[in-house]
Amino acid sequence: VLSLRGITEFETFDHPVAIMIVISSTDPDPVSTIMQLYNPNMPLFATDKPYIDTHILRYFIVLHDPNRTSIEYSTEVFEKLKKTVGIHCYLLKINSKPRKDAQNLQRDLLLDDGEEEGVMAEESVRRVWEHILPESDRIESEIQKNAENNQLIPTTESAHRRSSSITSNMSSLPSGLMHASSIQSLPIDTETTAPYEGDEPKAEQQEPVRPTVQYGRYLTEEDVHGIKSMVRDFTVQSMIPFMERSIQHWNEQVAAARRGLAGRLMGASRRFFGTNTRSPSPQSVQTISVQGPNVPVGVNTLTIYPFAAPEAQMRKLGDYAFMLRDYRFAYTIYDTVRRDFATEKAYKHHAATQEMMGICLLLMHHVPPQNKKDVDSHFELAVQQYLGRCRSPFHATRATIVYYELLKACRMWNDIPTALVRMTGEDSDLRSGLFLEQAAHCFLRVSKPRVRKYGFHLMMAGHRYGKAAQRILAYRDYKMASSVLENGAWSVARSHIQFALGRQAYHLGRLDEAVEHFSSVLADTKQTPQQQVAHIREFLFIYKQYTNQVGIDPLKASLPQLGLPVIDDRDILITLPNVQSTRHHEEWDTMELELLESGIEKGLISSSKRAMAVKQQDDHRVVCAVGEASTVHVELYNPLQVAISLSNIVLGCAHRTSIETNDQGGGDDINEDMPEGTPIGSDGLDFEAFQLQKVEEMTLEPLEKRTISLTLIPHLQGSIRVTGLHYTLNELIHTFRPFHKKGKRLNKTLEEMMSVVHAPDCSLDILVTSPMPLLDIAFHNVPETLLSGEVVQTVLEINNKGNKGLTALRLKNSHPSFICIGHPEEMDKDIYARKEIVTDKAQISNQLFDASVISVPLPAADGSGGRQVVMPGETTLVPLWIRGDRIGKHTFRLLFSYQSEEDNATIAHRTLRYTLQVQVLPSLKINAFTRPSTTTVNEYILGMEIENLQTVANFELTQLMATSPMWTISPLSINMDSPDDVNEKTIIPPRQTTFAYYKIRKSEVIDDSGPEAWTSNALSSMLSHGDTKSVSRPPDINLYQTELSFVSELQKKKRKKNTLIFVISSSYIEKWIHSIRYHSLENICLEFTHALASGQSGGPISQHCKGSLQPIIHPLQFG
Repeated sequence: VLSLRGITEFETFDHPVAIMIVISSTDPDPVSTIMQLYNPNMPLFATDKPYIDTHILRYFIVLHDPNRTSIEYSTEVFEKLKKTVGIHCYLLKINSKPRKDAQNLQRDLLLDDGEEEGVMAEESVRRVWEHILPESDRIESEIQKNAENNQLIPTTESAHRRSSSITSNMSSLPSGLMHASSIQSLPIDTETTAPYEGDEPKAEQQEPVRPTVQYGRYLTEEDVHGIKSMVRDFTVQSMIPFMERSIQHWNEQVAAARRGLAGRLMGASRRFFGTNTRSPSPQSVQTISVQGPNVPVGVNTLTIYPFAAPEAQMRKLGDYAFMLRDYRFAYTIYDTVRRDFATEKAYKHHAATQEMMGICLLLMHHVPPQNKKDVDSHFELAVQQYLGRCRSPFHATRATIVYYELLKACRMWNDIPTALVRMTGEDSDLRSGLFLEQAAHCFLRVSKPRVRKYGFHLMMAGHRYGKAAQRILAYRDYKMASSVLENGAWSVARSHIQFALGRQAYHLGRLDEAVEHFSSVLADTKQTPQQQVAHIREFLFIYKQYTNQVGIDPLKASLPQLGLPVIDDRDILITLPNVQSTRHHEEWDTMELELLESGIEKGLISSSKRAMAVKQQDDHRVVCAVGEASTVHVELYNPLQVAISLSNIVLGCAHRTSIETNDQGGGDDINEDMPEGTPIGSDGLDFEAFQLQKVEEMTLEPLEKRTISLTLIPHLQGSIRVTGLHYTLNELIHTFRPFHKKGKRLNKTLEEMMSVVHAPDCSLDILVTSPMPLLDIAFHNVPETLLSGEVVQTVLEINNKGNKGLTALRLKNSHPSFICIGHPEEMDKDIYARKEIVTDKAQISNQLFDASVISVPLPAADGSGGRQVVMPGETTLVPLWIRGDRIGKHTFRLLFSYQSEEDNATIAHRTLRYTLQVQVLPSLKINAFTRPSTTTVNEYILGMEIENLQTVANFELTQLMATSPMWTISPLSINMDSPDDVNEKTIIPPRQTTFAYYKIRKSEVIDDSGPEAWTSNALSSMLSHGDTKSVSRPPDINLYQTELSFVSELQKKKRKKNTLIFVISSSYIEKWIHSIRYHSLENICLEFTHALASGQSGGPISQHCKGSLQPIIHPLQFG
């Protein structure tokens, strides 16, 4: 840009300062020849324009050729010329004949007469030309070639050309002559970037022919030094003194007058009172008609200042001072003449002056100037006037580049982007892309790099390069921007970059990269439905071309990293067909560990299998027997607003014979191609080690989430790892989505705390064992709501769906006070036997145990020697009672543990998780108190206040039972012989309270072998002998159970027609005491029935009291 300047009317940097007149020393009349060349009345070719000053320096050179004349003759001619023209002359010696050295003599023998192409220049001379010509000529050759092939340089009338410059004349030489590559001493890189048509070069593209033209091959090293001396003498003794004299003259004659008071008054009067036009004169602004390639469209006139005008002389004065590096003086002159240009509305002159003022301010300070706003304002005004009023984008571009280079030299990186972005208009996409790219790089060089701005400007540069058909440059900028915005939160910008990269890669013929970039854009959720459809359609078109080019089957070969549909690895789950609960893993793990310890303590599980069982529990591995079906649950999510279709969905699995965990899957043979197995039925594929389920086709609607369940049936023992999912998108693109599931985050060591470290996950690794039993359970008649204290009998159905017998079934529950399990033989037994006032005796064990672990009784199998086994395919029913112990919503976590009838060395036991949801509602509020009797010794009065908390239901006291090792109970305030009195004091209406009193009497026979006696004997033995191992087992506890029934036989017969009233037997109470862990043995249980009031609508209990009324048990404790 800086080399294509040319002679302009608004600045004088390209105006001639001096002219060299060269004659030969062999001229017969050198003085006459000089006088003919030195004709002041005949303008030169470079000074034929009215705005070019003809008063320039004449410098005369006499060429001396030692092969033609002697040095004495040439010196004599030079002395005569010096006396005629003055000191501005020089005698230059140049050789014009081939040198007679050994190398050239040998080459001349091989050539015919008249051939001189074999003469080589000296090494030192060739180095001179190599440093001068190659770079400029190479750039010009590439520009010319790109203009012919790619049409990069516009050829419109508004394009800038330098028709009057020497460089433009050189560009008109024949194309076979390459100036830059004409030197043969060293190889010069002449490779140019041809239009990209694909990955392979064109067949018809040939190597460039190396030219044989040489420059200066007759020059000697002495001639080169002579030329350097001539240039130095011309510059130091002639040109610079001439410019200094011109500066002094113009300063005294023109600038001083403008700076004086009279000059200022004249300028102000002309500015405010003068007219806009002047009569044409040698010293006034003129308007001339112009035409040519450099004239903007629609402009046919040009505003100029004749070289004799004061404004033109002031401008030239400032330019001369600038060239001589007096930047402060030049700035003063530019500032003075700027006002005149603004007054005359010579906008191009004014813009050029503003540009030079900004340059002077930057060059006056070798460090960044203090007032950077003045510098930027000068360049901003210059660029605006160049673009707006002057319609000269070339000069605006030149000013911006100069400003950019000066700011870069001052390391003012913060100010460069503003200057460059100012020139990013719509008139030139190529220029705008270049400036945006350079602005982006400046954001990385500031003290605190602005990475996001760097990526944003690179993205805009790539966009402008793409509009200018510079696809390689656009691809490069988008690629660099993607490295910055790839992991950020700007999803829209990231998708735009990937989409642009895909398009540019496609146009460049890089189909593999285009497919990769387009695949990352498919899951963009911020686009409109129309744009998403266009993305999918374009991606399918490109992928089809890619598969045809590579020669692969798109339905078998896998396309990695396809973003549709979205699969969250954390939600992938493998379950057995009997699994019902999959949440709260930590609580389940704790229960499993406690159940394992209990089984080892009771001898049900060998202690040698403890470590193996704990490891399997920590790994969360699914244990599956050969032939059992496992189900893999995968949640698919369509993030788009358009529907997508999936077909041929099948799991990717790898089998290995080892049962050890493979955490990273490194030993698995992961095959990304579509697996080919033996079809089984309509949706199955059979392989050697397993059988997989195949989903033929499914459609995901916009924004739909759907969980698919795929069955896996192992055939061989060992381990099977689920590696991923195979599927085909829109019936064209097969892909394999690998599963990478992480374990829980580790936070034990310091290194784990300071970084994110996850434990290995083995939940996708299935342990396949020999045939095992498979427990499946079902609960029947479980109500959704219970009243507080209500007891409901349910049925537990136990099924063995495995291939071996099931034994050692145990239950670990989270609410032991709510659940009680009976024997299968008690399923049809009437356990609610009705009694009157009866006192029975019962015995219970006096040993501590975990009430949450219950051994579930099973029926004895035939031929098993009395062993409780559920054979394969058999079903058994077990009664189970649920009591509302506490008010609120409760989730019962039931963990079942069972073993095979045959020992399995691979696992310790199998477990099954099950949950029940029950809500307990308030029913009664009972307060009890005791006081000694005033009439009898060892007798107490028990008072009870019973409040009905329901709003619609009546409660009736049907039975009272007391359990104690020494106390019995009898009614006191209730007349058992009077039905009216019984009904009055046992029926409690809604929101009412009743009072009842009972007599508690101490039993006549007291068991001395109770817990207190055993504790006393054990303490005595330990204190006297110190032996604790010889202490015997504590004896059982003998209890008195007193049952009071408040329903007569007549009432029983009447109620049997429409309701059932139950009395809990002593055997049930004994089991319940074990399950609820009473620490005090003085308990009283009250049994009530509840019914809806007549004529009232059903309330919270209407769902489970219709048809039959259930007993409600409330235990009371007293001392």
